[in-house]
Amino acid sequence: MQLLEFQKQMFDEVLGDDCLVIASKGIGLHSLLFLLMKAFNNGDNLILIIGSSLEEQEYLIDCFKEDDDSRNSDRLPKKVNSDVSANERIKLYEKGGILFVTSRILVVDMLVKRIPFNRISGIIVCKAHSIVDSCQEAFILRLFRMNNKSGFIKAVSQNPVAFNQGFARLDRVMRLLFVRFVYLWPRFHAAITSSFDARMKPDVIEVRLVMSEEMKTIQFALMDLISMCLKEMAKCNVSLLTDVDGMTAENAISPGFDKMLRNQFDPVWHQLSAKTKRLINDLKLLRQLLSLLTSEDCVSFYLTLKAIKQNVRLDTSTSDWFFWEPTQVLFSSAKRRLFKVSDEEEKAELELNPKWISFCEMIEEIKQESLFLGNEVDVIVVVENDITTRRLKDVLDKGAKNLLNELYLKNIRTVTTTPRIDDAKRKVPKKKPIPKDENTVTLTQIVKNFDRKEELFKKKESFNIHYHVLNEGPLHLERLLKLYKPKYFILYDPNMQVVRQLEVYQALVCAPEKSKVYFFLYEGSAEEQKYLTSLRKEKLAFETLIKEKASMVVPSERDGKSEHHPDLIRGNPNEAATSSRQAGGQLSRNQVIQQRIIVDMREFRSVLPSIIHKRGIDIDPITIEIGDYVLTPETCVERKSVSDLIGSLNSGRLYSQTQVMTRHYKKSILLIEFDQNKSFNFKGKYWGLGRRLEAGEHDVVAKLLLLTLHFPQLRIVWSPSPYFSAEIFEHLKQNKEQPDSEKAITVIEEQLPVERSEDKYDIATKDFLLSIPGVNLYNVYAIMNRANSIAELCEKTEEDLVSIIGNKQNAETIYKFFHQDLVSCCVNDQLMINDEVKNKRFSKKVKK
Repeated sequence: MQLLEFQKQMFDEVLGDDCLVIASKGIGLHSLLFLLMKAFNNGDNLILIIGSSLEEQEYLIDCFKEDDDSRNSDRLPKKVNSDVSANERIKLYEKGGILFVTSRILVVDMLVKRIPFNRISGIIVCKAHSIVDSCQEAFILRLFRMNNKSGFIKAVSQNPVAFNQGFARLDRVMRLLFVRFVYLWPRFHAAITSSFDARMKPDVIEVRLVMSEEMKTIQFALMDLISMCLKEMAKCNVSLLTDVDGMTAENAISPGFDKMLRNQFDPVWHQLSAKTKRLINDLKLLRQLLSLLTSEDCVSFYLTLKAIKQNVRLDTSTSDWFFWEPTQVLFSSAKRRLFKVSDEEEKAELELNPKWISFCEMIEEIKQESLFLGNEVDVIVVVENDITTRRLKDVLDKGAKNLLNELYLKNIRTVTTTPRIDDAKRKVPKKKPIPKDENTVTLTQIVKNFDRKEELFKKKESFNIHYHVLNEGPLHLERLLKLYKPKYFILYDPNMQVVRQLEVYQALVCAPEKSKVYFFLYEGSAEEQKYLTSLRKEKLAFETLIKEKASMVVPSERDGKSEHHPDLIRGNPNEAATSSRQAGGQLSRNQVIQQRIIVDMREFRSVLPSIIHKRGIDIDPITIEIGDYVLTPETCVERKSVSDLIGSLNSGRLYSQTQVMTRHYKKSILLIEFDQNKSFNFKGKYWGLGRRLEAGEHDVVAKLLLLTLHFPQLRIVWSPSPYFSAEIFEHLKQNKEQPDSEKAITVIEEQLPVERSEDKYDIATKDFLLSIPGVNLYNVYAIMNRANSIAELCEKTEEDLVSIIGNKQNAETIYKFFHQDLVSCCVNDQLMINDEVKNKRFSKKVKK
């Protein structure tokens, strides 16, 4: 594989030390991963790669297949996920090599000792910026360092902005990764700059488009509305906002603004007023309109605005921005892009999208240049989404003017103003046809011209256009570059990472020839500001990291290879290891009982098992049919997150789970666990920025009440975070017997324990008795204790029932239920029905 000078230097740094590498987006970090994997790829090493996505795994495996030295199928990296059985995983671990392992699978294999720790040569962590204290990757690294002191740990990240969120984020991530060194590679690094300057740079043609006056007016109106919404939000939530300085219009158009809002308002979502929640939704809508202004045509933009206006209902939930002054400017300017008003008449005059015209011109220019080359020409067009891709294909097929006219005629009834009811009697003038421009080309002429050009380009090889959507990720662009090796690029929607990728591609592949890049950008637009903001944020993030690295104090035992590393000590180190209540704290080691909890395999998708293990409690991961956690032989816990709880209540799954759990365990607990980053409040849909529960929907609290009425022995624990849940589990296990894994697996096949007073009887009989009038939860056990069967209960007199129940009214109701004549009861019911029918008929006659 060809490498640039700075990539070789980066590889040398990473190869020698356990470290964290933070690089700019698009400078080829996946090449570094490939070189690391190739360096350790032999039969003696077992290298585990965690945190990688499926797309990254496929890309790196393809790189090995293309490499001459690694084409042997035995040396190719392998993916280990839930599809691979436990026995197959054991064989893969013993064989060695490079394995992409799912975090949940690797945690379980480490806990049950399927993977030998001394066999692991090292772990490579992808997306290191997402490492937090409670994540599965941090749990894996902690288990690895507790049992292996010689293996290496290397981590990479391409998101420097994430390391500036929170207090001392870089130091905390390095501590969780057990690394002592951090290497920063920004785009302005001297080695990167010199590597690009030493080679031929691409020929960049910056197409700066000028916005029309109406587009500028619309943009100013939208920015004014966004600023006014932010001011109203700050005014309504002075005591709740933690970052008032970040609530600016410049940050509002950046991609991470929604995440910033969510981080600030999620913990206090239940305290927000209805007005604040409307403003949050309004900001999202206005930002979408600002993006549509430069990406869509005038017809589509006006249709979107008109649909928003028609769906407005004048009530308490109406957004405030509809009544502000810039809103009128917004709607009127959007309409003027379609019509020109003269002498109180509207004349259709559609405003063409400048990007469409420039795109067609650039394609024609590339085609003219390719005629002289005589080879196959591939052009890569970078767009924001799939909608833009379809639009550009239609523009090339039909032409910009014809496509716009087609969109207008297709939606002419929606676009034109609907006549009033008062004017319905007036004579409606005939619609004048749209004046035809002399330079307008008909659709037939376009098809003939297109066919003629197609035949010409078939003779001169072919001309291909490949679209890269930014949502598909940077690796999709890398595949296109490897497959087609193009020389022409059109950045229809600017993106910082794509620009860096094209710089690396030019330096490695195209040099000494020049590739040609057409860079589209609206001058003075929000699109330009968004691109410049992304550059500025990354630069500021690296400058902050450089200062933090210079002043950071890293302990020598940070790598976790010492015997007494504080982060590897399980339990609370501040608590005494022994109790002073028993013999002055002089407990022997044999008297200390190691706590243990049985955890269902499916629960490793959550962070709770990791926190439980860190508190010093051993974990037995097995597949159990009843519950999620078995704390003691008598205690079982079913854990539910808020979203899972609502889904289980609506589907009825929680009822059946509770029914089975209460039958087989004396102490059944329902643990309702909230997200620690969100509000600990049970009011509607608190956990997102979407709608709340409507009045007609079933209330979750009411369903929980019904559940507790059906199962009075069920206990509910409300937990604000996983840390609180782990602490509760530790308290519930104090001075209790440890659970047995074999019994937990086979508990569903066993009979109910005899010592439980409420489970000495048949559950079906109990449910049948509760359906009898007069029998309730307060007297059902008294009846079952004094009567051996239903037949014996029927033979009881009314006085016997009073003595059993202690309530004369309920005893009389039960006695009548068993001894009332069925024939007379049916006759009486039929007479009552006949009387009702007669009364209804009589009432109808009277009405007539």
